Amino acid sequence: MNALYIGASGMIAQNQSLGVIAGNLANSQSPGYLAETGTFVAFPSGTVERTGANPGVIGQSSSGVAFTSGIALGGSGVESTNNSNDLAILGNGFFAVRTSNGLAYTRDGQFSVDAQGNLVTSQGDFVLNQAGKPIQLQLGVAFSVSPSGVITQGNTTVGTLALTDLSPQGLTSLGGNLYTSPTRLPFTGQVIQSSLNTSNVNLPNSLVQMVDAQSWYQSLTQMVNEESKRLSTAVTLGMLA
Repeated sequence: MNALYIGASGMIAQNQSLGVIAGNLANSQSPGYLAETGTFVAFPSGTVERTGANPGVIGQSSSGVAFTSGIALGGSGVESTNNSNDLAILGNGFFAVRTSNGLAYTRDGQFSVDAQGNLVTSQGDFVLNQAGKPIQLQLGVAFSVSPSGVITQGNTTVGTLALTDLSPQGLTSLGGNLYTSPTRLPFTGQVIQSSLNTSNVNLPNSLVQMVDAQSWYQSLTQMVNEESKRLSTAVTLGMLA
């Protein structure tokens, strides 16, 4: 039975890996997208014991394998857009935004100004200042952003972007280029106006990983099928005996 358990757990893990790789490939051109990473972890093996009237050791349980994922920080590039509403971060920092579900963080700086003068993301979420409030701009007036995130219109300071670095531990994707983390760190980067962060997906590596994961999945499928046939044959012979 061990081979069946190992093969089945491997298939589940490889399927999860394929999902992560597919997500990375689909978002390879999304501004500010952070690639998901994956690690295969072996289950601890253990001793299987029989209890009851005739206790004893049956054997060792299958180790199997599991898949765990995380978020890759770093590796993002910066591309000029010539659109003054677009903001990029040089470094590993994030913009703080308020969504319908609460506070979140993003590296997607495709911002615009809504009809009420609020600086918002491409999804309509409010971009926040250091006080945790939406940034309000005077409609029809150009604004500039300093490397430290200070926003001015003319000679007037409108506010300062809420910028933060995040710890990779506990960093979680919420979808839509939004992230959450239990730990905020001091901002160490710089803001660049009229630019956007590229995704940090390594496209060639992701394609190789997909081919590799598909190959492993097919091999494990064959292994499970063969083991299932072997067990079925053993049961049939046992019944005939």
